[in-house]
Amino acid sequence: MKLLISVVAFGLTISAFSQKEASLSGKITNPKHETVTLSQVLMIDGHAEKKALAESEVKKDGSFDLHVSIKEQIEAVFSDGNEQTTVLLQPGDEIYMTLNTKMFDETISYYGKGAKKNNAVKNMALMMEQSIAPIFELDPETDEEEVNSMIDAAMDNLIDIAKDYQTTKGFKEYGDQLIEEYQATSKGLKAQYKQNLAMKKAFAKINGTDAINIEGVNLKGKKESLSKYKGKLIIVDFWATWCAPCKAEMPAFKELEERYGKEVNFVSMGVYCKEDAWQEMATDLGFENNIYVSKETQAQFDDWVVSYIPRYIVIGKDFKVIDSDGPRPSSGDLEVMIKKLK
Repeated sequence: MKLLISVVAFGLTISAFSQKEASLSGKITNPKHETVTLSQVLMIDGHAEKKALAESEVKKDGSFDLHVSIKEQIEAVFSDGNEQTTVLLQPGDEIYMTLNTKMFDETISYYGKGAKKNNAVKNMALMMEQSIAPIFELDPETDEEEVNSMIDAAMDNLIDIAKDYQTTKGFKEYGDQLIEEYQATSKGLKAQYKQNLAMKKAFAKINGTDAINIEGVNLKGKKESLSKYKGKLIIVDFWATWCAPCKAEMPAFKELEERYGKEVNFVSMGVYCKEDAWQEMATDLGFENNIYVSKETQAQFDDWVVSYIPRYIVIGKDFKVIDSDGPRPSSGDLEVMIKKLK
């Protein structure tokens, strides 16, 4: 028995020593949050689960310091509130990161041991975004074959660039994943473009029409209708308790309410979820104006095609729809719109 215990203890000691620390420190310009985090997305029984790795306070000067013990290179997620980026961490890495929250992805830079592969990751993410964005801003009348050719050319270009980065130490495995994704992306993007085009046309028909006087209940259980907020600019946020992207946008939505709430009515509208769960979360969130719409009465906003959430609808003082698919609060574009219209 003594020998067995010794062998087990020895095995545990070897396992512990096989792990090595990786560090990610840096400085954020215009920090908006008190902490930053590192996490890892793991597939468990076919489901994606988020595993917390490390957390650091963001000091007054914007500096932070994250440390994690790992056995091999991992693909981690660095998060600053609503914003996040992929980071490849290898045992022994000592990476220094700088960024500006006003232009998050565009300003990220890495220095130190392990920096090269992460600058490659960051560059690929930016190029992917820059390749796709113009395609989804094309005139709706653009020929479909022309759009498909643009998508194919964009993906081919990204594959070539990823191949060029394959000689960067620590990037190859991640680069292989990217190349596979790009090869499979063309078909998905073409279908997505077609769907987005149909949605754009549907939303364009909504703009300029009278807003739907959606009816529901408030946190006190009393009837509440959207027309109550007439006379001021209205921003409606459609969300559900289970919707992660909805929750990610809520801090920015709350900031806008605190900044412009005297001139603009921000209406938090709970949909597609249970009333008791909505009531608990809506109370915790502390938004000024809350409406819950039950499953039985959701058909009343069918004409607004609320097929995905979060969804933001901007309504003028005259109760006519200005933008039926408004920008997300975290983008900064919604604030620009508010300043022009309030």
